[in-house]
Amino acid sequence: MRFLKKWLKEEFVLFLWGWGCCLSIVVFAMFAVSHFPDVAIELTGLFILFLIGFHVFLWFKFKK
Repeated sequence: MRFLKKWLKEEFVLFLWGWGCCLSIVVFAMFAVSHFPDVAIELTGLFILFLIGFHVFLWFKFKK
């Protein structure tokens, strides 16, 4: 049972890091286009830069 819990936790983390980022970009882009159509491309670009910066921060914080 311990192995299954560990495996599910690792799979969940991989899912979030992989598909979670892509889906959050798509959802944010849809939100930006519907609410701020004149600056949607710039907002989406800033959101992607924020995600990259957040990943770099987490990489250095939890690096072993």
